[in-house]
Amino acid sequence: MTPSRIKLLEQLYEYFFLGAIFALPLSIAVMEVCLGLSFMCWLMLKWVKKEPMCHDQTLVILAGIFIGISSISAFNSGYPLLAAQGLIKISKYALVMLVTFDLFRDPVKSKRLLFVAVIGFALVLLDSFLQMILGLDLINGYPIQFTDLNTRLTGPYKSYGLLAAHIIGMAPVALSLAFASEPYHLKAWKKAALVLLFAASLYILYHTHSRGAWTASAASWVVYTLMLKRKWLVVPLLITMFTAPFILPRNAILHLDLQRKEQSIRERAHLWYRAIQVIQNRPLFGCGINTYIENYPKFDKRKSWRVPGYYAHNGYLQMAAETGLISLFFFLLLIGKAIRSGFISYHRAHGERRLFTIGLMTGTLALLFHAMVDTTLHNLQSAILIWCFFGLLSALKTQTERSG
Repeated sequence: MTPSRIKLLEQLYEYFFLGAIFALPLSIAVMEVCLGLSFMCWLMLKWVKKEPMCHDQTLVILAGIFIGISSISAFNSGYPLLAAQGLIKISKYALVMLVTFDLFRDPVKSKRLLFVAVIGFALVLLDSFLQMILGLDLINGYPIQFTDLNTRLTGPYKSYGLLAAHIIGMAPVALSLAFASEPYHLKAWKKAALVLLFAASLYILYHTHSRGAWTASAASWVVYTLMLKRKWLVVPLLITMFTAPFILPRNAILHLDLQRKEQSIRERAHLWYRAIQVIQNRPLFGCGINTYIENYPKFDKRKSWRVPGYYAHNGYLQMAAETGLISLFFFLLLIGKAIRSGFISYHRAHGERRLFTIGLMTGTLALLFHAMVDTTLHNLQSAILIWCFFGLLSALKTQTERSG
């Protein structure tokens, strides 16, 4: 293949991936098409240039073992088609991580990714504001949702939890970029726009009324302040966290059911107990990837009428129930590698570059905390965001090492 065609393939590979990231909150179909085309160009490029699939072999090995162990669960699932679909999904997530790492080791390309991600984030927030006013989002036509007397914004997503996940992942990145001068060289009006974007994201996050996302975000901001080495900022943050339950409206703190009792916490207790029962009966390889809804009734001793046909609302319990504790262990190793890469970059980066590392680390931790109380590890859009962040943290470490 001629050099000009190789260059074209490289451009297509990057631009299709950027298109997928932009489309992530807006259209699953467009995102899927762009990802597929990007993966094809990536594989062709690797074959033509005779390069390894990934320059970080540890990432490839951990992802490969994770997928391999997860595939074992499919054999005893009783639902081979559903299990096959689940394997395709986690393979897609792993490819997103590897492609993200491969592409954005280049600082110029990572700058383009940030631009696309921030523009997409701004569009999501604008759509959410319009949904608040009109009662309907203008991108996908999703209506506003309700809990008790509160409205819950979803923006272009199907659920408020997915919108909240997008916000808690991207808000720290936007704030860090606002304070960074190099290597991004942002003008004053762009920094002001990013600060405004950050403030708007907090307002929209409140109106999702996702208490799990609030808590995850608050915990991650404690980490943010500590990494900034501004420990005094922890004090007002903790004061805000502890006084919020007394300041916020009661119906924002408690989501009551028809019996006027707290709904979400009671439901999650039932959901987690179900998942634990599955794990106790199938600890090594689970009940089968992507078959939890079909298989959990076999192990559910309580047979509770509450929340039938629901995921566990804890991504880690869900993963252990579906694919076993061994699979969960290797997923946690992937998380550990990403976080370790982030800390290495944080300690070695200089000046303003460190701010972006802090923002990305904070967003990743917020998403991982949120996964403890929601389904974000198993929802296509939020899962792709999480695995993309894993790849970015590893890529950022490589960038920092190259820059000395």
